[in-house]
Amino acid sequence: MVSSSGSSSPSVSKPVVTEACADRPEEAAPLLGEPATATNYGLAIEREFEVHDIGISVDVGDCEDMFSFRKLLRFAGPGFAMSIAYVDPGNICSDLHCGAVAGYKLIWLLFLTHAIGLYIQTLSARIGIVTGKNLAQHCRQKYSRGIRIPLWLICELAIIGSDIQEAIGTAIALYLLFGIEIWVGILIAALLSYVILGIQRFGARKVEALFVAMIAVMCACFGVEVLMAKPDVAKIIDGLLVPRIPANATVQAVGIVGAVIMPHNLFLHSALVGTRRIKRGEDVRKASIREANFYTTIESAVALLFSFIINATILIVFADIYSMDRGNSAIGTVVEEHLPGLIEAAELLRGAFGNIGPLLWAIGLLSSGQSSTATGTMAGQYLMEGMMRMRVSPWLRLFISRSISLVPTILIGVLATSYLDQLDEWLNVLQSLALPFALIPTLKLAQSHVIMTSDFATSKYWRAFGWATAAAIIALNVYLLLPLVFMLAARGILSACFAYASFGLYLFFVGVLALDSTD
Repeated sequence: MVSSSGSSSPSVSKPVVTEACADRPEEAAPLLGEPATATNYGLAIEREFEVHDIGISVDVGDCEDMFSFRKLLRFAGPGFAMSIAYVDPGNICSDLHCGAVAGYKLIWLLFLTHAIGLYIQTLSARIGIVTGKNLAQHCRQKYSRGIRIPLWLICELAIIGSDIQEAIGTAIALYLLFGIEIWVGILIAALLSYVILGIQRFGARKVEALFVAMIAVMCACFGVEVLMAKPDVAKIIDGLLVPRIPANATVQAVGIVGAVIMPHNLFLHSALVGTRRIKRGEDVRKASIREANFYTTIESAVALLFSFIINATILIVFADIYSMDRGNSAIGTVVEEHLPGLIEAAELLRGAFGNIGPLLWAIGLLSSGQSSTATGTMAGQYLMEGMMRMRVSPWLRLFISRSISLVPTILIGVLATSYLDQLDEWLNVLQSLALPFALIPTLKLAQSHVIMTSDFATSKYWRAFGWATAAAIIALNVYLLLPLVFMLAARGILSACFAYASFGLYLFFVGVLALDSTD
């Protein structure tokens, strides 16, 4: 156990994997089914197997005393891949609803969720950098089988839900661009996913370059629409600086939180930072880790700034459109009936900007759907291999997840296209409900002096901020769940028993994760 003076016992003196450890033959299931303790965690994590990587690792070189832009570029990549989840089709749909209902008044909340997301993602990345192992591997060593398996299933369900959103977004983009039927577009989206996945064989840097390119496409498409809209800058600044939630926008405000921060992203980021090879010798280990944490935080902040800009531009465009004269037939019809979906949004843009509006919208949506599909597949790969020791190739992993998600998505695409947007909203709720099951282990691991050592464990104040954030997210989930529970309870005794039992089980499992002791 690490003492306050920095000395440590031999068994856990270095909870990171050295090159020698990586070559060590795998021993028979260390700690299988047992939770980690202060005396066995370090040894167990050293014995853990190596998770399949997405490509050849990048050598970042020796530590440097001064800030180096060249060094920052070597670390750049994982943060941009992580930020893709912040601009997936679910977020785009949430943004346009917020702009339509609340105008510019929720820009501050959008910025706040990205700032909180940066803090959470930084914790996830630091776990991977400091220990040399990703979040899923730590969960395997930390939790017993009875906790680990439900945790894995919940996170996998969230990934499948996200996969459905991405397939819908891509299919709608293909429909807008080429007039392809939605259900056919869903099938094409599944095939296009393999094309993007194939780039992995060319190495990590090529995959990361693709993600940066797609983010650039989204920035360009949605940015041009903002320039065409010519919004009121004073109202934008007011919406950014003055916190308020209009009475009619409570649901949309909760939806922002649920849509922005994805649970699988924490598993992904902690793994992707492992593609940067830092020096771990005893004489330079601490300095190398501090440098890696520094540059990774900067890169993540820059990546999420671009994500915020993309989301904000969508919100601003639709806030501006809905502030126009309601007599405009292209706008007024949708305003009077219901909030627009991704397809109807294209018609709104056509009415406001002409044919260029829906074209830019469709291209940006296509980039969003396909890039987020790739990161979701990678996250699922790390989650499955790290938490359950199930080695599956990315191709098979994508086939399994897409096969599960394709059936309900195609059925809705064929039989009830008008319900695609309602499905998207419910999937955002699913992401929000699953978030605590990735967030709580992240907070527990990041504050542990056994796992992170006294040098890199989160401080008292940042720890308090993290748990306050988790409490707020759980409270929002309760707010989302209670109306549904009461609605089901009113349908009869069996429905009531199911509703209350499910709600109680959800809170119980959250409590088990929160009260579990790491140190």
